[in-house]
Amino acid sequence: MKGYETLRKDLFKLRETILKDIGANLKTERNPGDREVGDFYDDVDIEKDRQMVYTLGERERSKLNAINTAIEKIEDGTYGECEECGCEINKKRLKIIPFTRYCVNCQEEIEKRAIFTEEPAEDNLMYKDISISDMEGGDE
Repeated sequence: MKGYETLRKDLFKLRETILKDIGANLKTERNPGDREVGDFYDDVDIEKDRQMVYTLGERERSKLNAINTAIEKIEDGTYGECEECGCEINKKRLKIIPFTRYCVNCQEEIEKRAIFTEEPAEDNLMYKDISISDMEGGDE
C-alpha cells in the first residue's frame, strides 16, 4: 500500500461521487415528475432520456467495480501490476486512470482484439476521452 495512499484517497472520492450520481439517476428514473399528456415526440424524448440514464448507469457501475478492484489491489499489494503481462503500469497512467487494470501496450492489444472479435473492450467506454499519448513517457 506504500506509495499509493494519495491514489487510494482519490479512488475513494471518485467512488463516492459515482455512488451519489447513480443514486441521483435512480431517483430521477423512479420519479419522472408530473407531466401532462404529451404527444408522440414527447414520449420519444422521454424514452431516449431513460435509455441514456440506463447507459450511463451501466458505465458508472462498471467504473465503480473497477474502482473497488483497484482499492482491493492497493490493500493487498498488487496495485500497479498489469493483469495481462504482469509488468508495472506507468505511474503517469495510474495518475490519469487510477483504476486501470492494464499497461498501455496491453490495453492497446485488448482493444485491437476487441475490434477484430467485435466484442467491446471493457475499458473502451470509460477511457475514451483520454489519449494514450498523454500517458506515454517516463515516470515522474
